[in-house]
Amino acid sequence: MDLSGILLVSDLDGTLIGENFVVPQRNLDAIARFQQEGGSFAIATGRSILSGGHYAELTHPKGPCICLNGTILYDYTQQKMLWDCHLDQRTAAEYIQRLYDRFPTAGIEYFCIKTIHILRRNAYVTEHLNHEGVSWKEGPPIDPAQPWYKALFADDLEKKDAMEAFSATFPHPGVRFVSSSENYLEMLPEQASKGNALVKAAELAGFRMENVYAIGDYYNDTELLEAAGVSVVPENAPDDLKEQADLVVGHCYQGAVADLIEEIERRHR
Repeated sequence: MDLSGILLVSDLDGTLIGENFVVPQRNLDAIARFQQEGGSFAIATGRSILSGGHYAELTHPKGPCICLNGTILYDYTQQKMLWDCHLDQRTAAEYIQRLYDRFPTAGIEYFCIKTIHILRRNAYVTEHLNHEGVSWKEGPPIDPAQPWYKALFADDLEKKDAMEAFSATFPHPGVRFVSSSENYLEMLPEQASKGNALVKAAELAGFRMENVYAIGDYYNDTELLEAAGVSVVPENAPDDLKEQADLVVGHCYQGAVADLIEEIERRHR
């Protein structure tokens, strides 16, 4: 079987990663087989380069990988950044201050290239840092030459939804607010999305979009799924995403990515 020319891009949390933040062995076996057959695998994640790297070490992606929800394209094989976009620090700081003042229980993080900076900690931020498994510092970044790639606001579902609604009440040129989980709202550069990054990744690596498969489980994956030639969601995705997808596979706990690879193999026999 020859799967050269096929790019498979997978979200991490809730898609590739299963129960207790462990990648099901079934996924790992299928990805190894897929790439041996000539396919290229890549990840698309809201995680940083370093945090995503934990899973790159397991999957050995050949394709360009999307980090920090579309603000960075990274080649883990060559350990090289291929493209990036970042926030304007002055305006970003103004928008962050608005949410900081309005929502006093919200945890707030800034993401730089190698470090997460904690503006305000709560239980959700502590949990998030444990999952990221990378270095962090208290307080906002102080080096004006250090790009800010995104900000994350974390709280319970009701307050997260309130933050998202509040963000729509004031103009915020240059940034976009995106819900990335039930507890996380992210502020990204206006041009950043997993979808835009996917198109750029396909161009850089020479893939035709009709041969690009993408799988993701949440609303921050919407643009990724829309941009792909074939859009796929796991069973644990929200119902409205399942209705829009070209294909629905099994639950992330049971190996959703392996299900997709088996479908790709059936289609290209």
